[in-house]
Amino acid sequence: MTNNPVKVRPQAFARTARILAVAALALLGACAQQPKNMYSWQSYQPSVYAYLKDDGADYAAQSLAMQKNIETARATNMQLPPGFRAHLGMLYLKLGEGDKGLEQLEGEKAAFPESKPFMDFLLRNASKIAGGAEAAMPPAPEPSTAPAAKPAPTSTNAQAAKQGA
Repeated sequence: MTNNPVKVRPQAFARTARILAVAALALLGACAQQPKNMYSWQSYQPSVYAYLKDDGADYAAQSLAMQKNIETARATNMQLPPGFRAHLGMLYLKLGEGDKGLEQLEGEKAAFPESKPFMDFLLRNASKIAGGAEAAMPPAPEPSTAPAAKPAPTSTNAQAAKQGA
């Protein structure tokens, strides 16, 4: 039994051909076009993160950035992501622009019907959201025209009243 060079060559050729085929598939697969994003995310995620961390207390700047996202999404014919309109609506409510805020919340409900229960909740509580810090503060007491009530007796006054009786 001697090594027959004729039999070795077809095996080496087959192995090389398999390696080249796998390499070609890998290279061609890497060149395939990646799927296009369904939504135009842009500054939405950083805006939500800043809002939740309360670093983004500048609601006006966030709303302007999100308005630019809307324009870019329209120009590229892409959809806004879920929650985008709701977040923008919340920003508008915080800024005191209630009509715009309610419009965005209604838009979120129309674009994503599964968000209807939550959007209805936000719409019911829009006045609380719009108040922000002001809503958390108790209302200032109104001046009354009724005569002032007698002050409650202090411990020294109570003792004097007991002794006098």
